[in-house]
Amino acid sequence: MTLPKLISRFLEYNLWANERLTSWLLTLPRNTLYQATSTSFGTIDRTIQHILSGQMYWHAILVKGEIPAFHQRERENAVEQVIADLVASSKLLLHDLSVLNEQQLAEQVAASDSTQSRYEYILHVVNHGSYHRGQVVTMCRALGVTAEVPVTDYDGYLWWIENK
Repeated sequence: MTLPKLISRFLEYNLWANERLTSWLLTLPRNTLYQATSTSFGTIDRTIQHILSGQMYWHAILVKGEIPAFHQRERENAVEQVIADLVASSKLLLHDLSVLNEQQLAEQVAASDSTQSRYEYILHVVNHGSYHRGQVVTMCRALGVTAEVPVTDYDGYLWWIENK
């Protein structure tokens, strides 16, 4: 598999996983998404906002060559819009980065504190989302959610594309 194909597949996985998790979250009572937990970002909603902020931050660097401020304004009581924005951001990452060729993916890109290849940063963005999706599931369980959690592992995605 070529590097461009691998990166496209990974970005497709990111979209798939974000769509699965967020569509499941929308089936839960809204107060659950705002309920405080003793985790990094305090609530499921804020954790989703953090994933979105990360995707927007890296999109600006990887596509536009800009280094924006990382933290976006926190939104209150807007989880449906935050979820819609996360899915839209995932689609935008896929659209804008899956067209890059091997040379563009290997190009060194400066971020605020390091310089790496564009593909290394893309892998980071997807891994970052995976990490925080796992936190969201843990938060749901801590809040007493017993509903079956959707699989969002990369292996689950590979099974899905094989069997869809």
